Amino acid sequence: MSFSLFSYLPSPPDPALRQPYTSSAFFPLVLGHYALAILAILPHTFIFRISLLPIVLWQAWRCAVGLSLSEGVAQLLGLESAERLNYFNVPYMIGVFVIVTRSFDWTFVKKPLRRYEPLAEGQKTLIERPLSPGNVFLDAFELLFNLRGIGWSWSSKPFPYYLSSSPTASPSLTSILLKMIYKFVLFDILVYLVQYLRPSTNDPKGDTLFDPNLSLVPRWALANFFALCGGMIIYTTIDASYHFATLIGRVVLRQSAWQWPPLSDRPWVATSITQFWSFRWHQFFRHIFVVFGARPGGKLLGHPGALMGAFVVSGYMHYIGIWGLGRGTDFFTAGAFFPIMGVGTVVEWGLKKATGLRVGGLLGWTWTMVWTISWGTLMLDGWARRGVIACDFFPYGMRPGKMIVDAIIGLVLI
Repeated sequence: MSFSLFSYLPSPPDPALRQPYTSSAFFPLVLGHYALAILAILPHTFIFRISLLPIVLWQAWRCAVGLSLSEGVAQLLGLESAERLNYFNVPYMIGVFVIVTRSFDWTFVKKPLRRYEPLAEGQKTLIERPLSPGNVFLDAFELLFNLRGIGWSWSSKPFPYYLSSSPTASPSLTSILLKMIYKFVLFDILVYLVQYLRPSTNDPKGDTLFDPNLSLVPRWALANFFALCGGMIIYTTIDASYHFATLIGRVVLRQSAWQWPPLSDRPWVATSITQFWSFRWHQFFRHIFVVFGARPGGKLLGHPGALMGAFVVSGYMHYIGIWGLGRGTDFFTAGAFFPIMGVGTVVEWGLKKATGLRVGGLLGWTWTMVWTISWGTLMLDGWARRGVIACDFFPYGMRPGKMIVDAIIGLVLI
């Protein structure tokens, strides 16, 4: 009998029993979350926060098991079936997870969360915004969307070193737009490559990345290539979406460029696993991993415990995301990749402690890529077997990546 650390969770809900997502059904959760944000900013509100938390948790559970975002999107688009939109339920479930964890964090915060006034050039002293009613309501709204702590007291670096008021230090809106378009196109190219080279995974029922018709070495090599494509798919999706949000923030909301610093830093050039995950990959959920994983893990087992704790929470979050598909899951394929990455960082930490040498250079890059892609292949294979690749990210007739790949294939076959 198989064992799972997360076997205490209920079985994934039957997708047929979930209702289509609607804003009105989700609104009570958002409202409760927003109320907690307001209370977390104000002093002497613990009794109100601890009273509100169970209501927020109940609403989060109701939304998680009772609503399907893919069904809601399908209804909005007038589609008869939501099968090829099921991937929407992965970020949806991760979003609910984020709301729950941040609600816990805000409930038990020791000091009120305060937003700082923007720094002037050369200014080093942090100045808290006054607690006027208007500021409190606006700051609480901003807090809902601020996962990185930029400009907030709960961040260890509220104004990171690379932020500058100089116009030349910030990318232009045109360059952000071009990067967004480029990454969306690259994303579609990569998705179509996997669908084209492994057609059986382009079925909502799902299939393995490992082609049984190939011998062992080619089978693993091709699966590793698909995993590399999968990693880049995730990277381009997140980065392109962030570029889009940046344009909304800077153009529509008239926000300053310093509020939208770079999200990631070329993860493919990382020369250690520690470097890959500490700043080259996106840091959206860093604070959650620190609060719920690194801090308790560090108190129990020191630095190795802190590293493993952060990655275990990350694994659990991704496990919840795949659980939301309603197609069954297991921790090994859905979330164990991240604790295994934690093992890699502990190995690097132990090597440095024992020898004084930091992992790096070409050997470090090779180690990082082999460790990450090899284990990533098993995780992404689990996702593929649950139909994640069989998704219509773009309307079929509007796929720029597909048109480019088909054009290249046509030229080669002429």
